[in-house]
Amino acid sequence: MGMVLYKKLLAEICENREYRIKIMEWPISGCFFLHPQYKKIIEITKEYKEKYPHFRPWIILNDNMMLFDKDKVDFILKEGVVDQIICSIDGVNKETFEHMRPKADFDTVLANTDYLLRKKREYQSRIVVQINNGRDEKSAGKMLDPRLKEIFSRADLLTNWEPLNWNASFHKEQPRYNTYPFFCSFVFESVSLAVSGAITKCCMDLKEATRYGDFSKNTLESIWFSDQRRDFLRAMHEGKRRLIPGCDSCSINYVSQNKFLK
Repeated sequence: MGMVLYKKLLAEICENREYRIKIMEWPISGCFFLHPQYKKIIEITKEYKEKYPHFRPWIILNDNMMLFDKDKVDFILKEGVVDQIICSIDGVNKETFEHMRPKADFDTVLANTDYLLRKKREYQSRIVVQINNGRDEKSAGKMLDPRLKEIFSRADLLTNWEPLNWNASFHKEQPRYNTYPFFCSFVFESVSLAVSGAITKCCMDLKEATRYGDFSKNTLESIWFSDQRRDFLRAMHEGKRRLIPGCDSCSINYVSQNKFLK
């Protein structure tokens, strides 16, 4: 995302006190440190937080820990902008990890996560470090690598997931999508902003299939209260999920609450 678009977002949600943003999550998919101006994102956000005392969202940084090296760890901990880091570390050992995370290196991820946890303790940082561990069928019945077990024990929170339904397309020649037919609260509570400026219904939509607004041309407020958004919210509320593009082929059915949220 370009800095012009990001500044536009911060300006709108900071200058209008009607906004009560509880969570900002970077990014919805991928690696935060792939952004060529990741430092600028942190610095700009810090500036707005200092200028607007009421702007206090819980900021979550999602990362796969491949590029989160020592310099980046020190920078993030020093700036104090991020509240929670979710480290995606899948599998139970090197083989299963690298199967679920093609082209990633197990040893690099462990080294980076170990450094993050050590420096967090050294700096006495308030940042919550969560490890999100997924396990597919290749992980079943295999011993947990002792190094991974030790890393897990030092995290503030360990969560697990299984690649079922929506995620069953991983490594499959013919993906199958098992949809969830009922209510999902995600579309009521959240908004996803893509790099292009597109506003989509959900962070599960990586190809903008559920696009319903363009933030580069409109305000977030006008998009949030648009007739198009009202229509699909009404459909979800009335149990007509199958009529909502994107939601009709998804297995997500709720939004879990972050127990660390202020």
